[in-house]
Amino acid sequence: MFKPQMSEIIQTKTGTFITDEVEFNQHPPPSTLLKAMESRWAFELINNGSLRLNSIFFYHNLESKDLGDMNEGRGMLRMNGHEMDIGTINDVYIWCSALPNTSKETLLSLDKNYDCIITINDTLQFVKRISLALEKRDLIMHPHIGSVIYNRGDEVSKESLSSQQFNYNIFQKVDDYSHQKEFRVSFINVTTNKLGVEPIDIEIGNCKELVTIERTK
Repeated sequence: MFKPQMSEIIQTKTGTFITDEVEFNQHPPPSTLLKAMESRWAFELINNGSLRLNSIFFYHNLESKDLGDMNEGRGMLRMNGHEMDIGTINDVYIWCSALPNTSKETLLSLDKNYDCIITINDTLQFVKRISLALEKRDLIMHPHIGSVIYNRGDEVSKESLSSQQFNYNIFQKVDDYSHQKEFRVSFINVTTNKLGVEPIDIEIGNCKELVTIERTK
């Protein structure tokens, strides 16, 4: 019987893993992900592959206390009482989802218009489909995915700092958001040219084999 060749897994100096041109904070990633949405957009994703990526700056001025974050994209910690604030000069676009054990009631409560939960049934294939769609748009973006760590502003030691370098910037939030159990799919512009685009709307193809929907309202 034919067995598909396993892709090489490379561990980086910062503790992340790279395989199939996707960078992971943890490997293997969760096999499934959840996301609350408006059903009209859920069906657009399933039937047509329509998907939107927002930049981290989009969330700075979002009035929703559950979805907005004025410090989105900033890595903020303290060491020996000294504050550290680490940002990025690269464009970063994200697609927010949640770990499969997240409360569905919590996810639906994030926005009054959310009326369904979708399940991504193959995390890696879903991310690769997005990457391919970006490539077709001539957008050179590095996919980096992982769970959000809720330690923004915490006091850290040198040892703990070196063990969580990948949590800076894109994957860090304050503990107030921890109930959301966010798993973040990010795409980082690795060129020297600013994109100047907000948002990025792409088509990743029919997703009936990748995405299922649960109507809740």
